[in-house]
Amino acid sequence: MQPSTIGPAIIASKTDPASVNIAQNLIKHYKFTRTDQGQSGPETYQAHDITMMILEKEGIYVQPQDLKLKPSSIIFASKHRSSTNTPALTVHATGNLTREASFGGSPEQLSLVEPFRIRQALTVLKQEAQRGGLKVETTMEATHHGPTSFNAPVCFVEIGSTPAEWSDPVLGRIAADAIMAAAGESHVTRTNAVGFGGTHYSNKLTEMCTETDYQIGHVVPRHAFDAQVSERMLQETFQRTVGVCKTALVDWKGLRGGQRSLLLGQLSAWDIEVVRC
Repeated sequence: MQPSTIGPAIIASKTDPASVNIAQNLIKHYKFTRTDQGQSGPETYQAHDITMMILEKEGIYVQPQDLKLKPSSIIFASKHRSSTNTPALTVHATGNLTREASFGGSPEQLSLVEPFRIRQALTVLKQEAQRGGLKVETTMEATHHGPTSFNAPVCFVEIGSTPAEWSDPVLGRIAADAIMAAAGESHVTRTNAVGFGGTHYSNKLTEMCTETDYQIGHVVPRHAFDAQVSERMLQETFQRTVGVCKTALVDWKGLRGGQRSLLLGQLSAWDIEVVRC
């Protein structure tokens, strides 16, 4: 039997404290009602046309067969880790840009992404953190980790970076608000783009995604170029963006000279507009 097709889905994990925190806030503040009593499969909730599933498996390792349903788009609630333990609220597309696939998904495989969902989530994270006067970074991350095998667009909304933040109900509420914003549809026409260059956390691209008429899906950081990201994968960042995507936002100083020259030659061959930032 083929999985049933549904609207947007939110995926949380019982093994992830930040994910549990976010799910609890979604249930409390958005009136998600449990719908799976007496049924096998994931713990399932519903609010309007949005389904939330709480799985045992950590989000980065979830596969299509784990859901028993076929969502139109998927937003994962997750924890975020960093080497600096900086308090953070993040959002990003998923995929493995190189042959390295240490954290779920397949090597050199990208998820589909809808840039407007990244923008909507990121905007709420920034606005709510600022409104609350919180000392927490809000940023878009480069494309990384799994899952990569869904036939629906995927994004992650995350709380970082230590157990103190993962269990913070204030951050849980902000992340829940951002996820609900991402689950909604966009009624504004903006230009889809792929971001290139900079570090894993790009302030320039984050600002471009929230303060201009561009909305960014996949982001290819400098370290992916250092790791010899292939021409095929660079092209797939556009092909795996839902909707027309013919624009590249290039962090000019965020790439080495040779990397930038190589990228610009490829973008020209593909007839991609280049916007310097």
